[in-house]
Amino acid sequence: MFFKITYLLVAGIASLALISEVKAQTFTDIKGNVYEQEINRATELNIVAGFPNQTFRPNQPVKREEAISMIVEALGTLTEIDLKEAPTTRTRPYLDVDENRWSYDKITWAQWNIQPEGSATGNFRPDDYITRTELVDFLRRAAEFLQVKLGKSSFLTPTVKEITFSDVSGYELQLTRQMSAYCNVASALNEKGDKFAPKKSANRDYTAAAIIRMLDCVNK
Repeated sequence: MFFKITYLLVAGIASLALISEVKAQTFTDIKGNVYEQEINRATELNIVAGFPNQTFRPNQPVKREEAISMIVEALGTLTEIDLKEAPTTRTRPYLDVDENRWSYDKITWAQWNIQPEGSATGNFRPDDYITRTELVDFLRRAAEFLQVKLGKSSFLTPTVKEITFSDVSGYELQLTRQMSAYCNVASALNEKGDKFAPKKSANRDYTAAAIIRMLDCVNK
């Protein structure tokens, strides 16, 4: 009995050491990155993962299905997400998202929970890179969804002064103004200047940071 207890105790200590080692692990390619702290938080929450060679690849563009996966994982840190729940509204399945695709459940769930109104129907384009505008649009809906789930109003209360970017207009202007005032979810490209770069693909570093900012704002 003593041997068994000692063995379990040693095994437990070893496991804790392993967990600490994993959490303490740092990426070799994000030092000095403007989003370094938010990247680390996103990985600690299992919203996004790095690569086997200890890199994060912060400047790598994010595919639409990858962004949805990260967002759904983020929502799951604050509320229960059932990917198998039946839709509450009539939903036309995407023609280009096969049931065997790794991201199928998350994309399908997002379709009737956080899909922005006015989005093109029929195809989701999972392999396309998500633009910065598309990412922020999804995050606005995600924040509204999450606030309601947590018993709050869907209204996204401004926390900082809104930013009017010099390269947006119309719907993008309204969207970025609102989401820049919401914990700077929408922010200037690389956090410099006055351009949002709405059509530019969202990179992994900004995607992780924007998601963390959204979570922080909802959780205030």
